[in-house]
Amino acid sequence: MTCFNKTMLPILLAVAFLAVTHNVRAGNESITSTRTIVVDARSADGAAARAWIERNSPDFRPRLDAEQMEISRTVVVGSDNVQRTPGDNPPIPLPASGKPGEVISFSSQRNGGLESWTYKWRAGSKGGGSWSLIGYTFKYFDEQER
Repeated sequence: MTCFNKTMLPILLAVAFLAVTHNVRAGNESITSTRTIVVDARSADGAAARAWIERNSPDFRPRLDAEQMEISRTVVVGSDNVQRTPGDNPPIPLPASGKPGEVISFSSQRNGGLESWTYKWRAGSKGGGSWSLIGYTFKYFDEQER
């Protein structure tokens, strides 16, 4: 087992159970809801996440052969949708489209390396829109692991 499994797994599992957060914006009455899960990168959900990343940022395809992936989805719920619960917006299945302010993040770690992607939904001027990569990290903690 890698250091990721022994050290990070209990933390990531705790995050998966307790990762729902709410922040009320003053004056706007919008609620930000984040849900985080950890999936086996070799499972169908893991394969779907890799395919989603490749579709939305072909120049930044996953490079690590990770065993697990953390997926977070943050949505902004307006006052007209306040009755919605955080569980209404699970990270899986991954959406083809989104709403303004929505963010999806992926993170994986293996053999001393870390890789992460963050996307934000950008609405188009004539409707529609697209997921834009707003952050990417690839780092080896131990250069000899390269």
